[in-house]
Amino acid sequence: MIFYSTIPIETVFDGFDQMKLNYKEVQMGHMTMVVEPTSDYQAKIVRLISPVAQDYLNPKYQPGQTLYFNFSDSH
Repeated sequence: MIFYSTIPIETVFDGFDQMKLNYKEVQMGHMTMVVEPTSDYQAKIVRLISPVAQDYLNPKYQPGQTLYFNFSDSH
């Protein structure tokens, strides 16, 4: 990746290594999804992992879509 900026690179990426990503893996049938919980009941799809090619064409499972779960039960 090439990044062009007039701002010093140290300023652009300041704090980047301290970012905490809160990703969880969720199994749905034959699919595995990496999701980012946005509340106790919602999660945004970050990545889809599936052995079935048709799953990647389903707009319901595209990255950025919202799923509804109850994540508070897993704590």
